[in-house]
Amino acid sequence: MVKKRKNDTSIDPFASPVEAGSLDALLEKVNVGDVITMPSPSDSSRVIRLKCVVIPHDLIEASTTVYGKNRRVQALLNEKAVSDILPAIKADGRNLHPALCWIKEDQCLVLAGTRRRKACLMAGADYVVLQSTDFTEADAEALAVSSDQYIAPSLWELGQAYCATRDALIEQGKKGSYREIAAIEGVSHTAVADSIKAYEAIPQQVLELYPTANHLGREAAKKLIAAIQEDKEMFDLLVNEVKSQSFFNEDLSDDKKAVLITKYLTTFDEKATRTEMLVSSDFVKLQRNLKSGDVTIKIDNRVMTDKRLEQLQRLLAGYN
Repeated sequence: MVKKRKNDTSIDPFASPVEAGSLDALLEKVNVGDVITMPSPSDSSRVIRLKCVVIPHDLIEASTTVYGKNRRVQALLNEKAVSDILPAIKADGRNLHPALCWIKEDQCLVLAGTRRRKACLMAGADYVVLQSTDFTEADAEALAVSSDQYIAPSLWELGQAYCATRDALIEQGKKGSYREIAAIEGVSHTAVADSIKAYEAIPQQVLELYPTANHLGREAAKKLIAAIQEDKEMFDLLVNEVKSQSFFNEDLSDDKKAVLITKYLTTFDEKATRTEMLVSSDFVKLQRNLKSGDVTIKIDNRVMTDKRLEQLQRLLAGYN
């Protein structure tokens, strides 16, 4: 048996029989221009007819849009997030395993294959898709949940999706509790709780510091949330300065870097009284407390003449 290349990622979330084999097996054989059928993701008695087409790389962004309820936040997709498929897509000039797209009101909505779309954009490669007008909103929602099994969305991204489920429940007159959400999503209520807490408490700006969104797991999220609750001002300060730390730009493994980022953002003790030196010479030192912002000036008496003292007094008097 020929071993699959990374470009051949499976998009068969249902393993539904299609003639003699699975949808995945059929898609491995599909060629551009072919027309195939598959069972509806939301109603196995209904058949969807799809045509395989190629979207040139320079038209991908303009001619395709990711379905709005897709659980993968596109802004968080970076080169590392698609590193498992990017080299093969670059080498092939296209994705070998087609994405699924819904042609709806002259829009081409990507239902499954958003990582492949991002990789094609990064690689300057063409985007191979199976498109159909036969999908429904129910199909699209089913694919939004199940099409990311190869690499699951991050804790934070799932939290965003679970919040949408909660809002829908509340609109129906229900409480939207963790247990109600869990029953719909097919996960534990603690998983729902952890995901929602991460999404609601941790800004997207913080997610973007990590190698990928998936590097922020439950334990790291709990530490970040505790740090935000303890001292949000200090936390925000550290978020703004973490990129200037030496470890952030070192050639480390992604896992190691993620650990160091979490540690830096959640360790306040040694940073609480830390100062930033703005001016430092033999006779004058000007520093600022990183937490409070207070500024301290120290001038050596050997250079503090009466005239300079008078000038300094006039200057500082203007701050009253």
